[in-house]
Amino acid sequence: MIIILALEDEPKRFGELKRCIGDVTQRVLTENLRGLQRDGYLTRTVDPGPPVAVSYALTPLGRSLLELLKPLVYWSHEQMDEVKSARMEYERAHTD
Repeated sequence: MIIILALEDEPKRFGELKRCIGDVTQRVLTENLRGLQRDGYLTRTVDPGPPVAVSYALTPLGRSLLELLKPLVYWSHEQMDEVKSARMEYERAHTD
């Protein structure tokens, strides 16, 4: 979901995506990008350079998924205070 959301506005290079996402290893990001490309959600374009530049962009299928994900992300953000309260209550009830 995060990769799809990060590509909403424009194609991005690998490093840009890694910075947008934050705490992700290069290996995990690479595996996820390959899977999304394999499934048809994004394209990978190589500019031979120099230097070589690889960028990723959403396909029409990826854009249609993005439109479904955005309401879920907004809803999740709106519920965050309630989730934090539930977590605190749970921790209080289950602390030794």
